Amino acid sequence: MNLCEKQEFAPNRQSKYRMRLSNALLLEEVLIKHPDLRLYVMHAGWPLLDNMVGLMYAFPQVYLDIAVINWYLPKKEFYFYFQRLVDAGFSKRIMFGSDQMVWPDAIGRAIETVESAPFLSDEQRRDIMCRNAMTFLRLDEKVCQ
Repeated sequence: MNLCEKQEFAPNRQSKYRMRLSNALLLEEVLIKHPDLRLYVMHAGWPLLDNMVGLMYAFPQVYLDIAVINWYLPKKEFYFYFQRLVDAGFSKRIMFGSDQMVWPDAIGRAIETVESAPFLSDEQRRDIMCRNAMTFLRLDEKVCQ
């Protein structure tokens, strides 16, 4: 069973969350007004893939993380989304994350999902698992050794 099928993780239908606010293009005006702003988008802007790809093409200072979607989504759906971002040329701006605070087993699942992605090269895996965050956060190269 996927975690998204578990009742305790199902979103509360009465919550204040609004899907339309997940649109990465809502960040466009901020990025235009502040051209030096480095920004990362959580959860890779899922499920609005085309909007995320468009934003990444238009703004090279935008990075994203794949937290939550790398353990929450069914693997086939995650790989479809993830591979499109890689194939679009953004593997140097994708950062690993788990966003995990409740189910510790999900961290291992998130790592395994990225490590076993059949479309990634070894270099892309290393970038996504550490180097891209190192670059985004302006950390010393020793962090990823």
